[in-house]
Amino acid sequence: MRRYLNALVLALLAATALAVPAQAHAELKSSNPASGAALDAPPKFIELVFSDTISLPDGDAVTVTGPDGAKWPVTQVHALDKTITASVGEAAMHAGEHKLAWQARSDDGDTISGAFTFTVKLAGQTSSSSPTSTVTMSKIVTNAPPSTTPSESGGVPAWLWIVVILIVLVGVLLLVRRRKA
Repeated sequence: MRRYLNALVLALLAATALAVPAQAHAELKSSNPASGAALDAPPKFIELVFSDTISLPDGDAVTVTGPDGAKWPVTQVHALDKTITASVGEAAMHAGEHKLAWQARSDDGDTISGAFTFTVKLAGQTSSSSPTSTVTMSKIVTNAPPSTTPSESGGVPAWLWIVVILIVLVGVLLLVRRRKA
């Protein structure tokens, strides 16, 4: 009897040791310039702060597009811990709504991305398009194949089923053993 109880305890420990918590992707927590901000002067740098450690993706991590469709020069892009920073050139600056698009690589290797707008008001310039207060944040996108992404169906976790099955098996073994004696 004691041997079966020890086996049950070891099986339960093994089952719970193998249970891995779901990993969430990093999310954009704050930015400078902020989403929807109205700036009196063009920003000299961009700072994106995430909820978890990130790294730079393959390709452009940060792009800024002006109201006329021209892209700003973005240089010196760095990722450190949870923050991406970049310097931006003022040569392509025009008054109006600008779109900042970003990409980052999560700790698990998946690429996340998003975009938002901010408005620049430059003295002496008129906007080629009227600035609006609309802010659009895109949904976090992952490039992981669907088969490797965890299901979030809200069902019972697999490790819990394993524990229940082990308990039932040990119970049946103990019952059979008791009836033979």
